[in-house]
Parts: sequence; structure tokens; C-alpha cells
Amino acid sequence: MLVRTLRAGGVRVAEYTRETPFLTGPGVPDDQLLSARTVFWLATSINPAVADAEPWRAQEDRDTFASMLRTVGQLANPPRIVLISSGGTVYDPAGEPPYREDSPTVPPSAYGQAKLAMEGCLLTAGPVGERGLVARVANAYGPGQPAASGQGVIAYWMRALARGEPITLFGDPSTTRDFVYVDDIAEALAAVHDHHAGPLPPVLNVGSGVPTSLGDLAEAVCDVTSTPFSGVRRESARGFDIPHSWLDVGLAGESLGWKPRTPLRTGLSAAWRHVLDAVGRGAR
Repeated sequence: MLVRTLRAGGVRVAEYTRETPFLTGPGVPDDQLLSARTVFWLATSINPAVADAEPWRAQEDRDTFASMLRTVGQLANPPRIVLISSGGTVYDPAGEPPYREDSPTVPPSAYGQAKLAMEGCLLTAGPVGERGLVARVANAYGPGQPAASGQGVIAYWMRALARGEPITLFGDPSTTRDFVYVDDIAEALAAVHDHHAGPLPPVLNVGSGVPTSLGDLAEAVCDVTSTPFSGVRRESARGFDIPHSWLDVGLAGESLGWKPRTPLRTGLSAAWRHVLDAVGRGAR
């Protein structure tokens, strides 16, 4: 979605993956990286469940990120590096939400600790870090989100419902989260690329700014999908779950003129239509 949003704004975009790396040789950046004004770093091999079970993956992520920072740090005109971090896991759960960018960061989970370590890599990376920006994104959701265990509850629930399976709610239904629609995230990041009016804060929260309980979310998902709420299965909270988390997004509004625009039910409906379309394509 970020690539589509940038291209719709006339931005020329190069995409790098493990199969198409940003280096063409040891320490040699791809030609398109040489002329980039902004690099958005979304690469990761972990989610909360994987970070707990396979901590070595977090170190691999940091090593790859550090390699990119070293590479662009040698350029005559290095780009701004925008690291996509986790607004839902890096803040101290002992603090009272909504969390501001200057709220204490004491992540209790391996995933949050890994994200915070990558933030440190960027913000201490000399001149590159001085222009770097950390986007602490809340719980993202929307069409096309993979349904992975341990992350992406909305996608996970909708895939289950499309298969005729019950949905599982982990922990207390009063647990709150900040769910932000993918288009809103892409617009915030595109606004970072387009920003020319002076320096930006080193950290910006990107979320809906609204707390939604898991119980209310389950009811909304069941309503949007026309599924009886009685089909919700309850399980105990997992080790990486925290009771409450949502973000104060006022600084992004002040700095970028951005604010989230997509109501939860509107986003849920779009995500469900995508799931049904995917099921239909599979059936054919």
C-alpha cells in the first residue's frame, strides 16, 4: 500500500526484498538507492510469537539494518531513513496510555525489545541518524494483511471466519489496542517523504489514537462478517500480551498535517471484502 500511495503521488519507487537486495556487491549500493531521497525500512523476519521462540532472527534483522545504515552513511547525499517500529510494544506497560513519543520505553516482550534496539541503531547512526525518523505504528490492519499466528488479530479472525471456523480471543476482552488502517499508515509515511518544511521529530506515533477493546473488536468483526458473536472462543493471555495500549498521535498531526481518516468498521468492511474476493478466486 505504501508503494501504491507513493506512486500515485508521482514518486518513483524502487522495491528491495531478500530476492532483490539493496546491495549489488559487498558494500555496493544499487543505483536507485544512490539517488533515493527517502528509504522506508519495513523489512522484518519476526512477529511477537517468532521473537519469543527464535530470538536469533531479531539479531539477523538488526545486522541487515545496520549494514544498510553503513552503506548509505558513505553516500555523499544520504537519504532520510524511516524505520517502521512498533507503537504497540515498545512503551512501558506500567505507564498510562495513550502513549506519547516521550513516554517511557520499557518493552516487556522480546519483540518490543528487538524493535527498540533497531530504533537505537538508527538514531545513533551519526549524520544518517540525525535525519532518521522512527515511525511507531500501532496495530496495522487492512486488505491483504497476512494471517500470521501471534500478530494481526483482524486478519487471523477473518481468515478463520471465511473457513467457517470459530475465532479465538486471547486474554481479557477488556484488553485495549489501537487499530490503524493501512491506507492511513501509508498516507502518514508519504507525508514524511513529502515534508520539506524544516526538520521532523526523530520519533512519530502513527495510529488511530483510539482504544478499542478486544471484546468490542470481536463484536464488530462478527457484525461486519454476519457471524454470530456466540462463536467466539476464549483462551488465556499469551506471554507477550499487555493489558492496554494506544497512542497519542497529536505530534504527527502537528508535524505532518496528518490524521487518521478511516473509521474501524469502514476498514473492517474493506478487509472482509478482500478476504471474500480471495476465497472466491481460490474457489475458481
